[in-house]
Amino acid sequence: MLDKTLYNTEEIVRLLAPQQVSADQFVGQSHFMGSPNVFGGQALAQSLYAAGLTVPERRPHSMHAMFLLPGNHQLPIDYDVERVRDGGTFSTRRVVASQEGRRIFVMSASFQIAETGLSHQKPAPEMLDPETLPSSLKIWQQQGSAAGLPFYPVPVDFRSNPTDNIFGGQPGSATRQMWARAPMQLADEPLLHESLFAYVSDYGLLWTALQPHGIGITDPRLQLASLDHTIWFHRPLRMDDWLLFTMESPNASGGRGLSFAHVYNQHGVLLATVAQEALIRLRDRKN
Repeated sequence: MLDKTLYNTEEIVRLLAPQQVSADQFVGQSHFMGSPNVFGGQALAQSLYAAGLTVPERRPHSMHAMFLLPGNHQLPIDYDVERVRDGGTFSTRRVVASQEGRRIFVMSASFQIAETGLSHQKPAPEMLDPETLPSSLKIWQQQGSAAGLPFYPVPVDFRSNPTDNIFGGQPGSATRQMWARAPMQLADEPLLHESLFAYVSDYGLLWTALQPHGIGITDPRLQLASLDHTIWFHRPLRMDDWLLFTMESPNASGGRGLSFAHVYNQHGVLLATVAQEALIRLRDRKN
């Protein structure tokens, strides 16, 4: 039985699939994560799921999203899918997410039939065995409790170096490794795994851009928000297998931070690459 204080896997799996109200129109619901705003990973996942339902015979190989306005988690989200093109090999979809007639998010995705071809990849880094690492969730829960902050369940287990501290500390490297895996076996539905990956890909990347400055995600001066998000799917993946996110932040400037993640399985096979730019501002609390 899942520990409901740590995991909400079943809830999120249901949430991933928005209700289809017409061939190209969908409605998604939200859940509370401690903020009145919709979690960015939710919009990524639901938009990809909606687009994927219109291209059932092809798999996504890339998606590019922009966050326009904060979404209200108490309101439904309307997803309108535009069938931009269906070619012999590729299909292109554009998704616009709206609430009360206001666009809050846009996403473009490309889908492809399965093909063979040239193959190479960036070598995998040295990996710690995730089975030898403690669950980061329990550590975060303890750290949050010590800081007087609530912990909200997540759909996957995260494991990383137990010395990592998302609540800040001394300035460190702009790199991080983090394992992720669903704590239960999931259905053999590729779109489910791809959409859950999109949801999970919005965890952790922004923290990497804060690490060189010793700033934690709960710093009261911090204004943090995703601006855009890109995923390239290189090879098939499953979210009930351990996936290693190797993250780095090559730049922060102009009130923005850029982060990348290369995602490998335990055999060192590169499965996906993620890029995200975020708004990162430190506000003067005296003003």
